Amino acid sequence: TQKKGEMHELRLELHSTDRTTKVDAVKKVIASMTVGKDVSGLFTDVLNCVQTGNIELKKLVYLYLINYAKTQPE
Repeated sequence: TQKKGEMHELRLELHSTDRTTKVDAVKKVIASMTVGKDVSGLFTDVLNCVQTGNIELKKLVYLYLINYAKTQPE
């Protein structure tokens, strides 16, 4: 249940109206991916973050997509 709580917390942060919170949440998701955690359940939540004027956030979402495509080729 720890993991489920962590995923829920990340999902809430990804839906935050605060840009800094969103950026930090995407960074946490990418960090989790790099250590092998399955964060595929957050795919649509991360993808929705691309709808922003913040170039840093767009780059992070792009990085997430690249890494996701490597781990989930289908």
